[in-house]
Amino acid sequence: MKPIAPQPLITTRAAEEIRAAIVNGSLPPGRRVRQEELAAQLGVSREPIRKALLVLESEGLVSGLENRATIVAPLDPSLISEIYEFREAVEPYVAGRVAGKGDFDGRALRRIIAQGRKAVGAGALDRLIDLDGAFHTELYRESGNRVVVEVMQTQWTHIRRAMMLTLKARSYRNRVWDEHEAILEAILNRDVARAQDLTAAHLRGARTVVTAGLRASTGATKQGAE
Repeated sequence: MKPIAPQPLITTRAAEEIRAAIVNGSLPPGRRVRQEELAAQLGVSREPIRKALLVLESEGLVSGLENRATIVAPLDPSLISEIYEFREAVEPYVAGRVAGKGDFDGRALRRIIAQGRKAVGAGALDRLIDLDGAFHTELYRESGNRVVVEVMQTQWTHIRRAMMLTLKARSYRNRVWDEHEAILEAILNRDVARAQDLTAAHLRGARTVVTAGLRASTGATKQGAE
């Protein structure tokens, strides 16, 4: 995290910096969060840090603020599994809706896929996850369904935290972009059924990898604590 200059939206900026540190693993699950340390790192007083932590607590990213023993919230495998269940229900609809559009332009998604493959080659995990989110967000936007866009924006932070712990196998990183490309090709061919089937399969596979990785990580954490 880097210091931020005082300004009217300082609490928002502080929340953004702390949220980013949680998502990218700099503040790992279970880490004790001390307001004075965060204030020193960000170059602000404790009051905006306290308010920022309240925001993050409402998002499920920290817990224990009321008891003054704030920690980074552990990742909940059941919550992540439920998010992926929801995605499996919604995103095939999104892909089918986009495939049915007569004026869909796939150039933006092609650029994202090319950048994603480049990130795989560079081993740039942060960039890889940003682009994965960009791919799916672009599909949500192209669907024209504002509810889907808004709902998924609220969940992506949790998804990203899980992905940071699990997208370590290079073979799986390549598979993600192969599947993205296949989905895009089905959409460009206006094959609604195939776009839906490929999207559902993509999400089932992602759910399996993510939840397995989370359970393994949780088990390792418990063993280390014993």
